[in-house]
Amino acid sequence: MDKYIGKIKEIIEEYKYQVIFGLLICVILIGAYCFVNRNHQTMSAEVVKTDQAKPKPEIQQTSVKNTGHEQIFVDVKGAVLNPGVYQATTNMRGTDLIRMAGGFNEHADRNHVNLAKKVTDQEILYIPVQGEVAGTPATNVGGESKPDETNNKAGTGSESKGDKINLNEADVAKMQTINGVGQKKAEKIIEYRKQNGPFKSVDDLKNVPGFGDRTVANLKPSLSV
Repeated sequence: MDKYIGKIKEIIEEYKYQVIFGLLICVILIGAYCFVNRNHQTMSAEVVKTDQAKPKPEIQQTSVKNTGHEQIFVDVKGAVLNPGVYQATTNMRGTDLIRMAGGFNEHADRNHVNLAKKVTDQEILYIPVQGEVAGTPATNVGGESKPDETNNKAGTGSESKGDKINLNEADVAKMQTINGVGQKKAEKIIEYRKQNGPFKSVDDLKNVPGFGDRTVANLKPSLSV
């Protein structure tokens, strides 16, 4: 045992300077590592603090302007090929809706509808038939133009009381020249024409409230379409 202890002492004595130098190097390296690591942590903390101190950019809210493309619905009636309710936008005009409804039919009176006017939601775009509206052309797209009821009820020329009355062209006043047709019945005929389009035949008059088979048969000689 003493032999081994002595040998160890000899080795330590022989290499003591190398051991001391090695320990010194280790201490220097450990110190340098700690110094560098602490500086790195300090710099990171300062960067985080600086970022937190910076004012956050404000979120700007921009209002959405009305581009004129709001969805609306328009009821197209009268003398068009495909009457019905059509989905449109607020920047569309009467001519656009007529195009969507297939265009005018052969009985349409284009002069009494302002096709340049913009349409509105829940509007009724009514196209009258020829001869339905008397007077100057209309200035509004929607609405139902009323015929001029100041015309002479007796009529003249081809529309006199002795001639046939065209169900698709006569106004309220002309309708009342038919025997047995007063103002209320005349208005019902006009309303039916507005809702369903032109009469295809005189027999279609049976579909109007107040006109039965016998009444239509009696009136048929004095009516035409």
